[in-house]
Amino acid sequence: MSADPELLYYCKPGGERPTGHLVEFLGVQAFLADEPACKTLWDLVSTQFRTRGKFLAVWPGVRFVAVHRDADGSADGFLLVNTPVNWQIDYVVVRPDRRGLGIAGVLVIETLNQAHRRDVPYVTLTSRAELRPLYEACGFTAVGDHQPPAPGTTPTGPR
Repeated sequence: MSADPELLYYCKPGGERPTGHLVEFLGVQAFLADEPACKTLWDLVSTQFRTRGKFLAVWPGVRFVAVHRDADGSADGFLLVNTPVNWQIDYVVVRPDRRGLGIAGVLVIETLNQAHRRDVPYVTLTSRAELRPLYEACGFTAVGDHQPPAPGTTPTGPR
């Protein structure tokens, strides 16, 4: 049984957009200095995605982490940016008790603002089709399907 197809998205950052929320856009070293936020991110990745292996494979390329905090200052949303040439959003995750408040959209928009400030030509991501309205509202365009490899296979065939 194969996984549901994902959509590929791209966005050409075109200008600043207000977020209405404060988002910290941190280099990896600054993020790692915040142990409570690191623990929250790891807990979310471990419990929400069940893809710790993918997370660990992606982490070495991550250069920025966008962090949203609740009124008490606790991190409640994260977005990871991998920056080989253009920017690739690898994870957007929000604490379950804080979902539905627009935090994911704010993280994405602030990342696009940061990309614009740094003259990044494109920002891309891959995500489930059900999240298409979120990403299109932030300015992304779906450009095609991406079918992840079936369990027990690699992108080039069986293991």
